[in-house]
Order: sequence, then structure tokens, then C-alpha cells
Amino acid sequence: GKEVKRRRSRRVERKQKKQRWKCYGLAGTAGLLLVMVMGWRRETRQMDVLQRRRYRAKALQRQIQDGQNAQASRAQDRVQRMIQGASSVLLKHERDRDRDIHTDAHHRERERDMDRPHPQNQRRHWAQLKDFVTAKIAGPNINTNTYSQDASKEDATGTASHRWVDPILLPPLPGKGDQEQNPLLDESMYHGKNKPQKHAKQDAHFFVSRKGDPPMEWEAVADNLDTDHAPKVDYTAHEYVYPELLSEPPRSTTDGTLQYPLVRKLGDILGAWPQDDLDQPPSPFVETLIHFDYNDPKQREASIQFRNLELPFKIYNVPELQHANQKWTDEYVAENFDGRTERQRKSGRKLQGLRGGDASKQQNEVDWEKMPPPSPSQGTAQESHNNFFAFFAPQQWSVADMGSPPTKDNDWPFAKWAKHARYADQVGLNASEPHYYWQSGVPASERVQDRHKWSFVSRDLPSFSDPKPNLFSFSPREQKGIQCRFGERGVVAATHYDSGRNMVGMITGAKRYILAPPKSCSKLAIVKTRGHPIFRHSLLNFEHISLLNDTDIVKDMSVQEREWLERAYDSQAIDTVLKSGEVLYIPSYWFHYIISLQKSAQCNVRSGRDEVGTPEWGSRADVESCEGDKD
Repeated sequence: GKEVKRRRSRRVERKQKKQRWKCYGLAGTAGLLLVMVMGWRRETRQMDVLQRRRYRAKALQRQIQDGQNAQASRAQDRVQRMIQGASSVLLKHERDRDRDIHTDAHHRERERDMDRPHPQNQRRHWAQLKDFVTAKIAGPNINTNTYSQDASKEDATGTASHRWVDPILLPPLPGKGDQEQNPLLDESMYHGKNKPQKHAKQDAHFFVSRKGDPPMEWEAVADNLDTDHAPKVDYTAHEYVYPELLSEPPRSTTDGTLQYPLVRKLGDILGAWPQDDLDQPPSPFVETLIHFDYNDPKQREASIQFRNLELPFKIYNVPELQHANQKWTDEYVAENFDGRTERQRKSGRKLQGLRGGDASKQQNEVDWEKMPPPSPSQGTAQESHNNFFAFFAPQQWSVADMGSPPTKDNDWPFAKWAKHARYADQVGLNASEPHYYWQSGVPASERVQDRHKWSFVSRDLPSFSDPKPNLFSFSPREQKGIQCRFGERGVVAATHYDSGRNMVGMITGAKRYILAPPKSCSKLAIVKTRGHPIFRHSLLNFEHISLLNDTDIVKDMSVQEREWLERAYDSQAIDTVLKSGEVLYIPSYWFHYIISLQKSAQCNVRSGRDEVGTPEWGSRADVESCEGDKD
């Protein structure tokens, strides 16, 4: 019996030994496979980088073959911009002297500074510099300024009149199956380990500090303008013709299809009223969207029917917008954006005690309606080389692959932005001059906080921040917060869509909205790659449509951008002017292109999304496919 047990134990040991060796072999094989896979992935990533570089090299080669020279001779471009900038400064200085605006001590001191040697050209006086500029300005005039060029401080004050889009940032044209696949439009680039990493060295491309800069040329002019500024054309008091009021949208008597809203070709709209021609609007301006009076209960009910059918419309005489219009002075808004006021600083400890709950005996004595918010509201100034603002996601933007971004943030306080906006209203900035845009947002979580913790935006627009459903915020649980945009005259926001049902309220000033239905997606160069920095947006500046027949101006424009603009000309669109006291409803997935007609403040709130849309104008499916006809 013992011998049998020994034999049995030996067999078990041999079997276990074989299993151990088998496991060792499997582990070694797995390790070898892991090393091979890691090497393969490393080679794949290297191939992706090489492929992107190869595509970019080919794109640049195509640009050169098309007669473009956007990347050539950067030093020459920089010198040319410096010469043009110096020329504009000289001409401006001479005009200021002619108007005799340098009369007080400050301006006399500034005039004496002009006679001193220029700090960057120690022995060159202004007269000598003028001769130098006059001789150089007759040289080749370089207007090319694409988004792929390096952006520096001198770029932000450049005078290039037109900026073309780098073809690598445009989606492929529908029906152009022979085009090489753009690796920047591959969704796998923006997920996992392939996701672009934002490095510290890129920060200069997205933000510029202006605190240490000397006073700009416009500031001296703005100091001498009337404080009670008035734009050249006040669009809040312009003459308008409105359509007939309808309780329900009209339909065809034959097939029952919707006959509202009336649309026109985008090219015809901009031909009748060019984008940058803000001083000569059509008079009267003919509105095609139906306007409902908020004070009439029947009209409010009718507007809900249009809203449920996902059709655009406008509501006027909105009381809280009219109240905010009176309240939102530059001083009031700056007080809330730019930090603590003098009153807060003097009573800082007392206010902290009240807000923190330590002084409970005094809580009931506080009138929160008259108190400033517990902390300043957050806002940011953005700047662009010209009046066109193409929005993007900075965290996804790769400077190495895409070049410099189209806009930058700066550190201006709201008060300085407002000063420039008043200046833009009175002097009428040229479209090629730098423009500035102020943006702010209120998080969705704020509506569930105590009212005394609300920002001034939530408190002054109670319908937008109300946790209960109402006409404007009709699905509060799906609300993504309140977004506010403060625009100056001439600012243009690129075409984009929002998935949420959007109520846009105009507090002050006026903006021009050009709407396009979802079915127009295939004509607007919308980037539909999720994760791409320009996702949901287009980089097309529609003002360039009017330049297509001028071969001298568009000789540097890429063939791809030219073909996209030709397609955009035929896009269906609606033209409307949104004035203070009005609310515009933009249905889900409708595109909007925005032009600030004067200094303005606008806030919007979204209430969920609609997936169905309408058969006539399209839905989410049309935007996601974005193919359209293959012409």
C-alpha cells in the first residue's frame, strides 16, 4: 500500500511539474507577444505622425501649385506688417494733429514724445521713418494671412485685409471621393493615447497678456469721444417691416408641407446687404420671422406651438429683458465682472460674516436684491486679427499640425473691453482691424443654489435661471447653463449649430442672425469629426463670397475654400435682426451666423435637444450625415 501511494504522489508531482512548465511557456509567449504589440503600436504612432506630416507637406505643395505662397518669406511678411502698421500710426497721428485734439497737457506730452527718437529705432525720427515707410510701402503688398501662420503680438495689430483658411482645416467637399483622406479629420486622433497634448509652450498661441503693453493708439482717441456714445446706425430704432401674425404655421394646400419660414439663397441675402456694410442697411429691413408679443397671452400660446414644431420665431416686449436693458450699464456690468467694488472692500469682513452665516442675527437685515454677488462673475475677452471670430476648442488644437489658432484670449477687464466697444461704435472700425469679443458663462448648477449666491446674470434674467419650466427655459433639468456674449460693432461669429433648443435674449444693442436649416449642412463646410477642435463649426467667412469674381484678391485663396464658398452661395438661409427686448428661438441643429451691428449684450439658454426636426428643414440625422446632394 505504501508503494502505491508513493507512485501515485510521484505521478501527481510529475503532472504538476508539467503544468508549471506549461504556464512558464505561456507566460513567456504572452510576454513576447506584449513586446511585439508595444513595438507595433509605437511604430503605428510614428507612422501616424509621418502620415500627418506627409499630408501637410502635400497640402502645402498644392497651395504652391495653385499660386499660393502663404508660408513663404515670413520675415518679409513681418517687415511688411511692421511697415503698414507704422504707416497707419503716422497717418493717424497727422489726422489727430489736423483735428487739434492734442490740446491738454496729456496730449501735448504725447506730441512731444512723437518728436523724440523712436524707442526701437534709437536715432530715427518720425520724419525719417515716414520717408522710409513711403519708400517701402510701394513694394509688394502681401495680404495673405491664413490660420496656419504663427500668431504674435504684431500679428494682432496687423492690417491684412483678408485671411484665407488653411485647406487642412476644411472638411472634404461632398462628392469628392478622389480627395486624399485628411488625418486631422480622423476621430481616432482625438481619443486615447493619440489625443493631442497641450504643452506649456503652446500657451502663448492661445493667450496674450496686455497688462504690460503701452497704451494703444485707439485709447487716446477714445478718451476724447463723447461718453454718451451713439452708434452711426442705431438698429434698435431702425425701420422694420414685420410679417403678418399667424397662430399656426402655414402649410401647402396640396401636400400639407410647411411653408414657413421663408428662405432665400445665402448669396442673395449677402448681396442685398453685405456682411461688413453696417452703415447702409436696407431701409426698411423686411423681417420674415413671425414676431409674438409677450404681453399677449394668446400670442404666447401661439409661440409655444411654433416652438413645439421646431420652427424659428421671435418674441418681443419681454419685461425682464427691458428691465435688464436699463440696469446693465457698463459700470454695473464691470462691477460684477472686474472684481470687488469699493463698497465691498470697505465692508469686506462684514459681508463675509453675513455670507458665511457667522453673523446669524444680521441675516434678516440683508437685502440680497441690492447686494452684489458674493464673488465676481467670470468673463474673458477674446481678440482676432480682424472682425471674424472662428471658435475652437483650445485643448484639442495642435499648433504643430494646425498652425496658430484663429483667435486668442487676453487679460482685458470688462471696463477696457467696453471702452473699445464704445470707440468702435463711434468711429466705425474697418473689418480688417483687430476686434474684441467678451464671453461669459453661468454653470447649470447655479440655478439650484440659494438665490443670494446667484450671479448677476441669473438674478437679472429669472426666466433663464428658473428651476421651474417656463416659456424660455421649458426643460430646466436639461439646461446647460446660461451663455452671454458681449459684442462690439462688426464682430462676426462663424457658422455653427447647437444641439440644444436655444432661446437667445438680446439685452442691449442689436445683432444680425443668418439662420440655415439642418439640411443645408452639406453647403457650409461644417466639421463633423467629434473631438476635432472645430467640431460643429465652420471656418468660412461669408463676406468672401462677394470676392469670388475678383481674381486679384482671391489669387491666394485655396481651391478648396473657393469651392466651399461657391456651395455656400446656394445654401438656404433666413435673415433677421435681433434687437434689445427680443428673444429669438433657434431650433435644435439649426445653423446660425452672427454679426454684431453695434455694442450689444446677449444671453441664451438651452432646453434639451430635439432629435426629430421637420421633414421640410431636416433634423439631427441630416447634420450627422452632412452629405447632401453630390453636385
